[in-house]
Amino acid sequence: MNINQVREQLHRLIDDIDDIYVLNGLYRNLLSEKRQREIYEKEQAEKAKKQASKR
Repeated sequence: MNINQVREQLHRLIDDIDDIYVLNGLYRNLLSEKRQREIYEKEQAEKAKKQASKR
């Protein structure tokens, strides 16, 4: 391998790492949003249950 091939390979690896980093960040955000939505839905269900029991 000459220096240009090594440099090209290094740039491809850096791009792959960047892609993985971005995808991991998106995945973490989606998981966080899912957890927050589940908590919100659970709270809303509990509120509705309390209001129904008051009637």
